[in-house]
Amino acid sequence: MWYEESVREKIALLVFSALCSLIVLSSVAIGGEDFLSVSEYWKRPVPLQRHSNFFYPEECGKCHNDQYNKWKDSLHSKSVGPGLMGQLSPFQAPQFAQSCYFCHSPMEEQAEMIENKSGVRSQESGEKEPFYIKNPSFDNKLKLSGVSCAVCHLREGKIYGPPLRKGKGQGARGKGLGEKSQISNLKSQIKDAHDGFIEKDFFEKAEFCAACHQLDEGYELNGKVLTNTYREWKESIYSKNNITCQNCHMPGRQHLFRGIHDPEMVKRGITINAVREGSNARLVITNTGVGHFFPTYVTPAVIIKGFMLNKNDKVISRSMKKAFIGRKVNLDLSKEIFDTRIPPEKSFEFDYTVSKSYNSGKLVFEVWVYPDEFYNRFYRDLLKGKNGGFDGKEIEKAFKITEKSGYRLFREIL
Repeated sequence: MWYEESVREKIALLVFSALCSLIVLSSVAIGGEDFLSVSEYWKRPVPLQRHSNFFYPEECGKCHNDQYNKWKDSLHSKSVGPGLMGQLSPFQAPQFAQSCYFCHSPMEEQAEMIENKSGVRSQESGEKEPFYIKNPSFDNKLKLSGVSCAVCHLREGKIYGPPLRKGKGQGARGKGLGEKSQISNLKSQIKDAHDGFIEKDFFEKAEFCAACHQLDEGYELNGKVLTNTYREWKESIYSKNNITCQNCHMPGRQHLFRGIHDPEMVKRGITINAVREGSNARLVITNTGVGHFFPTYVTPAVIIKGFMLNKNDKVISRSMKKAFIGRKVNLDLSKEIFDTRIPPEKSFEFDYTVSKSYNSGKLVFEVWVYPDEFYNRFYRDLLKGKNGGFDGKEIEKAFKITEKSGYRLFREIL
């Protein structure tokens, strides 16, 4: 494996704390005046909602069946999974839990504990510190739904969403009407069905996603924040051409939210070329369709392998050569080992020289993707530790999930 260094369990716990607490330091005031409304929309925790019939995704799925089915297979629906739950002790460490819930389950009803706004003063420091009390509005079912329909679409008991698209006004009730009348008629139906519906164009802007996918302040390594996806996009040709996050991750407004865990999504984002001339070979990976660095986070590892096959098509182990694409950091975030991620429109080159003793043999190039490599190491380290403070059964589940998430993206014999 790429990472084999052993890290003390207590350091590993600090790492997770650092990763989550970065979120609360994130600035969401990005993109000028137009983004201010998004900033208000994403005030967190999302304030308590008055009674609504649209808390639970399965209720929304009764009418929005396609959106619901795609969402429930996405990582958004799994944002409160065993990896997160195994770490948290919301009653013993509510501030830490809240920092993680900030993006993983940001509605106030999703938190077991809430901050007492009056606060208390520390007798030692004399400074006001957060003080937490049990949340009388806590809803465990809503919490376990993670980043669900209500998280993005429900505010103050009302449903928000993107403007109705042209061409969606036709229907049985719209026959014989002009397009404007059809759209007006459909809007009225939508408002009636949702107890009111408010259109906002920021649902189709990258800034909407930046609320959780851009951490501008907090921990840095080599002058770079750990989560910089929005700004990577902002500085790319995709921003200039107004190709937003939603264009790729929600094509046709489908609630897919696919990323590096999905092989077909990755294949559409990069181009791989492999050539061999005699004893010299090269594999080139070009970021031709990813609107940010490939990969964008410190969590995945992309491994390129070059090796020879013997006459029985078995791998000659001593011929193996590897290269890594990603941002490798220590588990305690103390050091960035390297950063070989591929910016948009840029390439990564892997050269392989065939030994004379294998010159007539078959050369194989492979590309492997491990979406959860960092998490997998982290969970393994926790399970090896002797100290408590986490739910071993949940961490074991998370470890098994991340252990299986890797896949071979590419293979070619030259």
